[in-house]
Amino acid sequence: MGAFDGKTVLVTGAASGLGRAVAQLAAEAGAKVAVLDSNDAAGREVAGLVAGRFWFCDVSDAAAWPRVVAEVEAGLGPITFAHLNAGVMTAGLGGALERARLENVSFDRYRTVLGVNVDGVFFGLQALLPRMISAGGGAVTVTASAAGLVPIPFDPLYALTKHAVVGLVRSLALAYADRPVRINALCPGGFASPLVPPELRGAITMTAEEIGAEVIDLLLAGPTGETRLKLRAGLPAAPIAAPAVALG
Repeated sequence: MGAFDGKTVLVTGAASGLGRAVAQLAAEAGAKVAVLDSNDAAGREVAGLVAGRFWFCDVSDAAAWPRVVAEVEAGLGPITFAHLNAGVMTAGLGGALERARLENVSFDRYRTVLGVNVDGVFFGLQALLPRMISAGGGAVTVTASAAGLVPIPFDPLYALTKHAVVGLVRSLALAYADRPVRINALCPGGFASPLVPPELRGAITMTAEEIGAEVIDLLLAGPTGETRLKLRAGLPAAPIAAPAVALG
């Protein structure tokens, strides 16, 4: 018996990197996997690999989310688990870090990075949480980043989006504390991914599969609101508590 036997797991950004690794791990544990990505060819390839189904999805498109979620439920059954993973760095695939300097970021690139990294998570949660609750419960793990916890001078815009995601997860966990749904976030340091600019790849020791195992653990057992940080290969992720600040 697998941990996900008969359960539907939705993964965004599943055509490559961490999303692909999570799709494979979930399928190996018995899940019916909904592979979501804006890369049609690579997404279909992963869906074939995991015996799942592919849906084209631009996560930044608010109107696409209710339709895709309804189609996944019609095709695979209620969504019990979701990994909101789609993300981009400011430099773009294969781009040099120079492109992420504040003065070099175009308005279009600014909107794209916020659209994928922030809007994609917000609209995904907005579409998924009510349906998960109606179906009896579930869990969502969001891919944040170490850049959501500390300053990242080489990509300030990316850091902005990941700080936003961590704040959203922690806040929604409290807002939905009395509902049968868990919302948490994983904050990895650098790991092997096509998103990482070439200048940073030499220092990477973690693999997408190692980070994927942490995502699976959070989906299955992560407390709601928990934000875990993983910086080194071979060491487990550690919970990072929100600052204790009294408001009012």
